[in-house]
Amino acid sequence: MTSKDEANQKVFDLIQGTYFDNIDSGHADKAVRAMHQDVQWVHTQVWEHHGHSSDTMDMLHGRDKLRVFLVQRIPQMQIEKITHQVGKVITDGISAAFQAQVIGPKGDSKPFFGWIELKDGLIASYRVMPI
Repeated sequence: MTSKDEANQKVFDLIQGTYFDNIDSGHADKAVRAMHQDVQWVHTQVWEHHGHSSDTMDMLHGRDKLRVFLVQRIPQMQIEKITHQVGKVITDGISAAFQAQVIGPKGDSKPFFGWIELKDGLIASYRVMPI
C-alpha cells in the first residue's frame, strides 16, 4: 500500500469507522471523537425526515455542541433506520473529499459529497451536501 493509499485509508477510517459507524449505532460520544475540539461543522440534510429538509443547513462550532446535536438527532435517524456508507475518499493529508450515501431500510439510497479539513489527526472542518 502506498503512502497515498494509507492516507486515504486513515481518513476513511476516521469518517466511516469513528464518525458514521458510531452515529449509525447510536453512540454520539464515540462519533464526536473524530472531530477536533474546535470543529466547524456544516451539514445540509441528505435524507429528509422528522421535518429536517434539504433546504436547511445546520452549522455548529465545537465538538461539545455537535455532541449535543447528535444526541438529539441520532434517535430520529434510528427510527428512520438509515445508515451511512462512505465510498471513495481522496486526501492530501490536510484536506479530503469523500463520496458517500445514506441508505434506507428498503435499500434505497441518497448520495452525498463531503469535504473535510484535518488538524491534529482529527476533523477540524466538515461540510456535507446532497448530490
